[in-house]
Amino acid sequence: MQIGLAKASPFIGLNDKQLHHDLQTLSEWGYLDATVTTYPVPWKGVASQIKRLKSADMPYMPAQALNRLKHYLHMAQSEKQLSFFEIQGNSDTPRLTALDGANYHQISATIKHQVLFDQVYVQGAVTIDQDGDVNFDHSLMAYQFENWQVRVGAIEQYWGPSQASSLILSNNARPLPAIAVSRGSTSVSSSPWLSWLGNWYYTGQLAFLESNRTVPNAKLLLNRFTFSPIKRLEIGASWAVMWGGDTQTEGLSEFLKMITFQSTCLKPAGDCTRAEETKQGNHLAGFDLKYSFNVWDRPVTIYAQRIGEDATDNIKITDNANLIGASTYLGAAKIFVETSDTQISCISAESTVTNCFYEHGTYKTGYRYRGRAIGSTFDSDAKQVTLGTNYRFKGGAIAEVLLRKVELNPDGRLPSPVLTDATSEDLLQISGFYQRPIGDWLIKAGGSIEKRDFDGTETQTDASLYINSTYSF
Repeated sequence: MQIGLAKASPFIGLNDKQLHHDLQTLSEWGYLDATVTTYPVPWKGVASQIKRLKSADMPYMPAQALNRLKHYLHMAQSEKQLSFFEIQGNSDTPRLTALDGANYHQISATIKHQVLFDQVYVQGAVTIDQDGDVNFDHSLMAYQFENWQVRVGAIEQYWGPSQASSLILSNNARPLPAIAVSRGSTSVSSSPWLSWLGNWYYTGQLAFLESNRTVPNAKLLLNRFTFSPIKRLEIGASWAVMWGGDTQTEGLSEFLKMITFQSTCLKPAGDCTRAEETKQGNHLAGFDLKYSFNVWDRPVTIYAQRIGEDATDNIKITDNANLIGASTYLGAAKIFVETSDTQISCISAESTVTNCFYEHGTYKTGYRYRGRAIGSTFDSDAKQVTLGTNYRFKGGAIAEVLLRKVELNPDGRLPSPVLTDATSEDLLQISGFYQRPIGDWLIKAGGSIEKRDFDGTETQTDASLYINSTYSF
């Protein structure tokens, strides 16, 4: 099996996201003790377990996952530098994404170069798109000290156990440029004060948003903590808050109000009732759970995520969106079903007015970056059900198919950017890809077919294709 990507990176799956699925497979089968609901996962704390495991003792799916991870681990430890050239072409700009689907550019070319200097890892990346615009997404510099890591750059991230799209942070939007301080390992702490947590991971980040928004150059403070107190159970907590920007004060007083969840009045006269007060900044926070258990000698995983906006009383989060799902394995395939709902009423439990999740009275661009939701790919006011499968072939080839039924903005008011042709839409989509390593190339071809019902009065069928080729040298 010849798979030649991800050599000098300290992270698992930074250049092949299917490795993150491999980690999930080993965790769900009970072979790996690690927190795997925060992408990307560092190699430290996982590598020693990967080395000890033997694929001969495993069923087909975890054995395939282990073989891929061992191959990449060997490359990560034997190569100090590596370059990639990646080209992608889409027949159309993708509206909906997944962790490893088509990316946000219609046509793009990217060159990356990775260098590892002892405890310092650098990846430089330059991308040019179909409009001739140049960006430095996927560039980063990371310094590892003891069990902690400081990172500067813009990399794809994905928080939570979901397979279709996370409610709080996914790679639906372009990577956020950020400064991050994270635990460099997912292993059990040697401290007796923390060992009861089991495997745990923390990351705290300060991201910088774009200038072309209603509040230019706003900041986004991101925090996530995960732990595994018992084998095959993972618990996560996430918090994101948008604050500051060119038209907002960014002093120490405002920062302290934000992180202590103090209320503020947005009326110019300052004559708010208690019900009209809001928290300093635009807050999203919540938790997620994932638990795997065996049924007929194969793992069944159940998971959930609950993310709320704002708070009416101190840190009591309200206006909650929910996601639930389940997955299992059949032969050489993993199958899952998942549903989420961001059609949330933010006025009262009895109100039918939605149009508020990911929205904010001050930060009117919403919880978005460069026109795409930072959280769910389905954006606000969306109900969806996804049935998916990921099939692993011998030799490293992978196929994935997703069937989605989505209800977008049924009230027709304040449509999110995911609606491109009408104010509301019922969507039935089948999408997928086939990925295969060929020498030093990793070739992926995929596409989607959509049946779109606009406002109940007009229907349309769309199709798109894409191809992505990455050469490592």
